[in-house]
This record gives sequence, C-alpha cells and structure tokens, in this order.
Amino acid sequence: MSKIFPNVAFFKNLIGEFNIPKPFKVFLNEEKVNVFIFFKFDYEIVNTKEDANLIFEIDQSLNEEAYRIIALDGVIKINYKQPSGAFYALLTLAQMLTKDVLKNFEIFDEPAIKTRGLMLDISRNKVPKIETIKYLIDMMAKLKMNHLELYVEGFSFEYKSFSQYLEEDGFITLEEYKELETYANERFIDFVPNQNGFGHMGDWLAKKELNDLAICPNGFYLWGRDRKPTTLNPLDDRSIELVKKMYADMLPYSNSKYFNMDFDEPFELGRGKTEGINVEDVYLDYTLKAYEEVKKYQKIPMIWGDVLVKHPNAWDRLPKDMIFIDWGYDAGYSFDKHAKLLNEKNVSFMCAPGTTSWSSFFGRYLDWYENIKNACDAVKKYQGLGVILTDWGDFGHLQFLPVSYAPIVYMGLYSWSLKEGSILTVRDYLNKFIFKDQNKVIGDLLLDLSHYSRYDIEYGGNGSKTFYTFMWASCAIPDTKYKNESPIDYFKNKMGTTFMEYPKFRIMRKFLNLKLDEIDFIKMDNDLLTIEEIIQTIKMLKMIHKLSLAYNEGVDLDLRIRYMEEVVNSRESFINEQKRLWLARNKSGGLQSSIKNIESFMDFASETLKYLNDRGDSYEEIEL
Repeated sequence: MSKIFPNVAFFKNLIGEFNIPKPFKVFLNEEKVNVFIFFKFDYEIVNTKEDANLIFEIDQSLNEEAYRIIALDGVIKINYKQPSGAFYALLTLAQMLTKDVLKNFEIFDEPAIKTRGLMLDISRNKVPKIETIKYLIDMMAKLKMNHLELYVEGFSFEYKSFSQYLEEDGFITLEEYKELETYANERFIDFVPNQNGFGHMGDWLAKKELNDLAICPNGFYLWGRDRKPTTLNPLDDRSIELVKKMYADMLPYSNSKYFNMDFDEPFELGRGKTEGINVEDVYLDYTLKAYEEVKKYQKIPMIWGDVLVKHPNAWDRLPKDMIFIDWGYDAGYSFDKHAKLLNEKNVSFMCAPGTTSWSSFFGRYLDWYENIKNACDAVKKYQGLGVILTDWGDFGHLQFLPVSYAPIVYMGLYSWSLKEGSILTVRDYLNKFIFKDQNKVIGDLLLDLSHYSRYDIEYGGNGSKTFYTFMWASCAIPDTKYKNESPIDYFKNKMGTTFMEYPKFRIMRKFLNLKLDEIDFIKMDNDLLTIEEIIQTIKMLKMIHKLSLAYNEGVDLDLRIRYMEEVVNSRESFINEQKRLWLARNKSGGLQSSIKNIESFMDFASETLKYLNDRGDSYEEIEL
C-alpha cells in the first residue's frame, strides 16, 4: 500500500484490483463541493448510484470526523457522518491513487484527538501577508488539522474603534480577517478569534492616554532587564471598559463558537498599584468580568493557564464552559501531571506545546518533538478537548516561517493518529508534500538545523544559548544608555561563563558549513525563498558565534579581531537581505522594529571590535 499521512486507524487489503476510473463518476447524498478542494483527479457528478464509481453515503453511526473507504471491483464507497469526514476521506484516497491500477482495500479512520490546532503569533512585529496565512491553512487542512488562531496583542488587528493607533500595512484588516475565516472554514478549520486583554498589553499602555491603566506605569524589572509596562490594572474599572471596546471590534465578526481571551503572563500583578493583593482572587475577579462580556457574543471562552495552574484550589470558581489551556514549551514540561489534576477537578482543558521556532532561529528539535508528543498523550490519556500548537515571535520575530514547518507537520501527523514513530515520517512529508524536493534533502536539512543547539555550551530553556547571546548583545547598548555600566561589562555579566568555547565553535562551524553544502543537492522547482531564508539564518548563527568567541580570552586575539571585522563589515548586506526576505512573506509594518534588534546587535559588535583593538593584554594562543 502507499504510505498514508497521517496514519489511518485501520487498513486492510482485499482480494482483487481494478483500473482507476477516468473520470470518476461521483454520486453525492448532498451538495458538498468543497470536499474536492484538494482532489486533483477528473470527476463528474451523476444522479444515481448505479452510474457512479465513487459513492458518498452518510452513516450516522460514525463519529463526527470519522470515515470509511471501501474500494472493491471498480467502485469506491465513502461513508461519513459530517462533511469533514468526507473531506478527510478524499485526502486519504488521493494518496492511494498513485498508479493506474488500484488494489481493493478497506480503510476506517478517525482522529485520536478532537481539536488539533495551531496558534500563529501575528503581533510581535511580524504580520503575515494573507497569501502566507492561506498557505498555512492549506498545509493544516492536508494534515487534517481543524483549529487556527491568530494571536493578537497590540494593533495587529483592525480595531475600528482605535484606528488612530494602527500602523500602515501592519495589521490584518477586518475584510482580510473575514476572507481568512471563509478560506479556513471551507477547509473544515475553525478560525478562532484571539486577543489579549490583561497581560501583554504593552503597545496599548505605551500610548500616553492609556498609560495610567497600567499596574506599573513607569515599568518594572523582570528577567534581568528593566521592562516597560505590560499589564492592565484589574482594580481600575477603565481597564475592563477598554477590553469591552476591543471585544466589540472583533467578536461580532467571527462565526466560531470559541474565543481565546489569553490573559497570560500578567507579570506586574502583585506589584505597583496591586501590591499586597491576593493575586488569585484579583486575577479571577477580573477574568470573570471579561468572561461575562465574552458570553454576550455567545462564545465559549478559552484562557491560558499559567496563572491558575499555580492555584488549583481556585479552579472551582471557573465557569464550567471555560476552557483551561495548559501551556509549556520545553521537553520537560509537565503536561501529564497537570492534565491529570485538571481531569480530577472536572475542568475542561486543552494542552498547548510549541514549535520552539522563537528565541532559537532554527527551532529546538528535541524540545518540540517531546513537547508535542507529551501534550497529545496527556490530552488523550485524561480526556482533554484538544491540543493547540503555538508559534510565537518573541524578540522581533526573527525566525523565518519554514522553521516551523517540521513541528507543524509532526503535530498534524501525531495528533490525528497517536501513531508511534510518527516523527520518523516528518522528513518524508516535508520532502514530498511541502517542498516537493526530488532529491529528498531539504526535510533532513531542516530537521538537522533545528538540532544545532546541541553544539551550544549548555542547554537553554525556552530558547537556545545562541539566541540568548544575540539577545544580551542586542540589549547591551540600549540597556546601559543611562546607567553607570559599560555595554561590555553588561554583556559579560549577563553571559557569565557561557561564552563559546573554541572546540565548540569549530564543531558548530563545520556543522553549519556542511548544511550549506547540502543545499546544493536540493532539487525543487519553485521554492528558492526557503533556501535563501536558510542561508540567511546560518549567517546569523555564524555572526553570533563569532561575537561569543570574541570574549573567550583563551583564543588568539588577532583571530578574534578578524572575526569581529567580518561581522561588522557584513552589517549593511545582512540587514538589507533580512528586509528583503521579511517582505516576501509578511507585511511591512513592524519590520523596522524587528530590524532594530539586529542593528543593536551590530552596534555592539562594533563596540566589541573597538574593545578588542584597544586591549593591550597578551593572550595565551591556542593551536588553530
């Protein structure tokens, strides 16, 4: 039999074979034209079963997305309950039609997990073009995924009531939003609205007229840096009034019965204007106010669980129809532990793993694999409602979209079937269906590159050590502008002992150069863009590693100076290429804000070069 993606629940070969009909003569119980969206074989509709060789019949005994296919002696019969089942049946059937002759067979299939979703961050600088999102929707549909959210914080959605805050070409218009919803729904994907209204409100609170709504209007300190305000004051009635206006600008235009209200990471809660409060009670009180507003739009609210997962005794106060989303993005995150407790408390829940594309440049293979698998297994084991794979854009959304393809593919394959060994077929799916690489190279290439961090000096949670080197370098000059600390000392203090060791540097360099050589063997008809994005990202990694090595005083000074000269001299060409590649898939709004991170990194590289040139110390040279 042909390899089927995702794996089907039951397959049986039957005796006999027949020639594939040309064209297919299709008999339908009901009108369902859109189930043929990806069916590329000739067909015509006939009025009677007797004239048909592809017959659709409703079977009410099946589950909603289930289907059965029986191919026997020239006739193919598809049983389904809902149109989505017929759609998925045709996706499977199309994979069987690879030759002129088809062996008789029987297939029964249904998903192991009800909701199989993706959440795409469109708010950290990068707002994809509509064509980019449609491409992702098609990818999801072919993987039999059925839930999509576009994460909104700030002004990446066209808030009609706040048009004065919108950046040109930096948001999804309402017309585009409705167009995407129709496109997704036609492919049996629920297009679920999503917007934050508690934490992650930094762009709103940056407006002078709204700043007083912040818990800490002057900012706060977190994770080694001074931060601008991000969290609405839940004790101020004006906060919920603002959120009500935001909801009114989005929710009436959505046909989904769900809404993800987010409410994650209210970092300042318990500080500033809320110092001394009972965090649990205040968080829930504010959440329930927003819940009541959401219910006015006949939506089922969903909420991130990072605050309430620490307060299980408060779960009894959650409305029974609110869906708790437990999220975590490293291999060791305890989905099983949390899902068990949520099940025992009768809380409706989903789990949300991550692609790990953010804060890593190429993703983190071992983390996304283990993270997705653990989430799916926990949902199945403890009767959760589904899994939503998240794809974030922290710190300027510097990663390119194809970095997320492998984890998205694995999510689709595994969440449908829970088949052991599904990870081993990801490369095949990438090569055959995503990139159509005739030499079957690019799938392994992307998987290998998503595992580059194994050569870092140590493991980094929620990001790679290479990324954190870039982050601290980019922050060094801005963070010390008004402080009595030099950017060089700041960087050294933040990095501690994690500067790159020379053996690791050389291994990493050889590894990346090998991957560059492999690109020559890729044979695709029309996807030069992905190759250019891979090359650009490898250049980024090499620059970061050279900067890290510059602070290893066991390495020859002249060599470190030469490497830093290479980084500094590449500034203009690298930034120009980053801009060009960004605009190929994304809108222009937010680009300059993202580029500022790279410019700050380059500024610090220049500062580092000056620092090395000014050094008069002698260093112990090592054999090169």
